[in-house]
Amino acid sequence: MSSAVTVREVMTREFVGVSEGDAVVETVELLLDEGAECAIVLRGRDPVGMLSERDALSLVTSDTDPATATVSDVMSDGVIQIPSDESLAAAAGTMGREGVRWLLAVEDEDPVGVVTAHDVVVASTMVPETDTGTGPSSATTDPAAEYDTQGICEACGALANDLVNANGQLVCTNCREA
Repeated sequence: MSSAVTVREVMTREFVGVSEGDAVVETVELLLDEGAECAIVLRGRDPVGMLSERDALSLVTSDTDPATATVSDVMSDGVIQIPSDESLAAAAGTMGREGVRWLLAVEDEDPVGVVTAHDVVVASTMVPETDTGTGPSSATTDPAAEYDTQGICEACGALANDLVNANGQLVCTNCREA
């Protein structure tokens, strides 16, 4: 993964922001409408948590009535943040270390976007263009140089050092053998 690519270059700038008192059902509908994986829970302008797909699904096995549940009933406290000018490799490392699939990108402590494991995988598989200055830019033709082998497994979401392309997905050793 190229260390030259930054979080700012691949993050989603328009993220779903909700408050702790919002209804979970309405928040899930918003996530579905926006095609988002998570919502940032804000108290004013301050991020205080996240509501993920898993958090919402936890209502199914809880004693809380989904119709009356609020975001604060199921959200994950705290938000793992990363400066938007950090490298994508640093973001992947943070995701792996923290066991999360998304990070809140910040500039001057203000939320400016969300970077997901999917963003990391897509960016890590892009072929860098080379420009010799004597003609049109062309991509490298060495198949082994198409992407670094470290990234997020598209099957299980784990950070892995040895991803390979299997049926159009970058997968880790465990998923490749399954």
